[in-house]
Amino acid sequence: MKDANRKKVINAPSSGILWKEVKKLADPKPAPVSITAAILKEVFEKGFNPPAADVLPPQFDATQHKINKILATLLPEITEDKTPEGFFSEKWNEKDMGRLKDHLRKHALDSSSGEDETTYADLLEIPNDALAHFYRLIALESCFLKALTILIHWCIFDWAEARGLIPPGQNGFRPGYRTNNNPFILRCLKKWARAHAFTLYVACVDFTNAFPSTDQPTLWLKLFRMGMGGKIFD
Repeated sequence: MKDANRKKVINAPSSGILWKEVKKLADPKPAPVSITAAILKEVFEKGFNPPAADVLPPQFDATQHKINKILATLLPEITEDKTPEGFFSEKWNEKDMGRLKDHLRKHALDSSSGEDETTYADLLEIPNDALAHFYRLIALESCFLKALTILIHWCIFDWAEARGLIPPGQNGFRPGYRTNNNPFILRCLKKWARAHAFTLYVACVDFTNAFPSTDQPTLWLKLFRMGMGGKIFD
């Protein structure tokens, strides 16, 4: 057992995986979970569902909400990718599969398998050309599906970056940025204000339930109006 653990640390393919292995060995073992998912069912349902249309929060524009829902149903089933770069219509190729595999090696090799018991390690064994063809045909409810969402995310992210749609304050899930950038900026502002005898006003906004409360018809309309279209959008 000791020799196997030592080999995992020594042969780690990246610094990220190295420190994951070190944490497994050094961190205290997690205590058994004492609360079941069934007990938390009511909390989960409230946290992962948007507000019902008939009980919208007062901050919502109810009229615009209804209009957006109607307009979203009028979006064409087949849209055109109008981006010169072909962000949403270009077929994935061997280069894309190589990029995906590099990402999985660094971040996801120890993830659990899906219901079909396939793992990311299984995906890495598939040649890049065959994998590119596979993703044009089908996606399974498994690690393969999760990997597919990574490819889609990159298409959308590259488009948004190229069009300057991502605000400077977006530091999470963005290469080269860290979520601790924001508290660092706040700390610098605090020091600057104190040094110059200025009053610093800070708004602490509660974003609880913000993500699952996103209105999907409005989201699709905004993306379409911003220029998204093509096979991936459809």
